[in-house]
Amino acid sequence: MVLVAATLAFLPWLVPQDLPPGPCKVTVQSASFNKVPSTTRGFLREAKVGEEVTVLSVEGNYAKVKLAEGGEAYISKTALVASDSYVKAPANEKEMMEMKGKGYEAGRFDPETESSYKKEKGPEMEKAYKGVDAWEERQGWAAQRGEVAKRLEEFRKAGKLAEFSTVK
Repeated sequence: MVLVAATLAFLPWLVPQDLPPGPCKVTVQSASFNKVPSTTRGFLREAKVGEEVTVLSVEGNYAKVKLAEGGEAYISKTALVASDSYVKAPANEKEMMEMKGKGYEAGRFDPETESSYKKEKGPEMEKAYKGVDAWEERQGWAAQRGEVAKRLEEFRKAGKLAEFSTVK
């Protein structure tokens, strides 16, 4: 009970604060722009990490943004950070190695560091890394978000569900 109360007391600091209107950058690899404030309806296109947008307003968990190519869309507000706070980080090991090759500090483990860390921490750390690797493999659907959104829209149209319903 005490743990629940403590968690709820710190929750406001864990939840991202509202974004101020103005320039922001996308920081999440699996984010998408949508016509409506939803991640399953109105898919427009994938958002690219580092892409700059202008926040017009915040509606619940979504930010209404103006895209660089023109037009407006919605994106999860947790996928954005103010442009002046944006720091480029590698998205995968290949990018990390490229950044290291250019002399940047990547801030993530390379394979040598990871193996020495596993040896130092023991078999429990090895199990934890295997769990993370398995979780990352299951995230493959996020790469096909456009296809998933299209199939969901076709399903709703065929069943006359949600926005395609004839019942008002």
